[in-house]
Amino acid sequence: MEEKDLNKKSRENVLKIGYCTLDELEEKVKSFRIMNQNAVKKRYIITREPVLDSANKPILNKAQEIDVSSAKLLRRHFKGNHVVKTFQPDEGIVIISDMDSPEGISFTMDIVTQIMNLGGGAYEGFIDRVDSFTDFIELLKKNLFPKLIIVGYLPKEKIQNEIINFVRVKRIDNYIRVIELTHSGYKPQPYFPKMKQVHLSQEDPKSWGRFVIEIIREYTRPYFIEEV
Repeated sequence: MEEKDLNKKSRENVLKIGYCTLDELEEKVKSFRIMNQNAVKKRYIITREPVLDSANKPILNKAQEIDVSSAKLLRRHFKGNHVVKTFQPDEGIVIISDMDSPEGISFTMDIVTQIMNLGGGAYEGFIDRVDSFTDFIELLKKNLFPKLIIVGYLPKEKIQNEIINFVRVKRIDNYIRVIELTHSGYKPQPYFPKMKQVHLSQEDPKSWGRFVIEIIREYTRPYFIEEV
């Protein structure tokens, strides 16, 4: 893929879901191998189509898992900026924000609207919303496997239980990334001070733009072996 095509693709697919360069692929498979040693939710990456060499002969088959050895095999044929179409289960964003109150509905809908607009609405199938960490745990135990959690509105009377359930979530998957939102009108103070915080303000319309940038930055941040 030419550089100009890759740049265009990056603009359209700001979360880089469904593809990665060979350099990124190598870093992922090395990190996943270490992460999976103690993780309940196992991460892996597979091809979405056959990977062919310059003579159109298959190097990897469709739906083949890419491990360290197959990444090395790709390196013999391609440079680090070569793009591979991939699938991995740890994709998507979950919004945890309660909608049982008028302020909860308003704040939650603002969050959902901003996130749904990412990539021109192309990510709708990768975005879920639940009212609480309690609900999220049940989905996490089944088939939901997001890369990023956005914590929005939570009723104060439920916070203690939500904190307990967040600890349970981290036991199931310690590598899920989390951003907590505060808001000048709906939620002035954070409930999870150890999470990455983004503050939204009614007096600062640009704060929503900074929130979107932070989502993209956090979602696309590589899994580095050093951090794992």
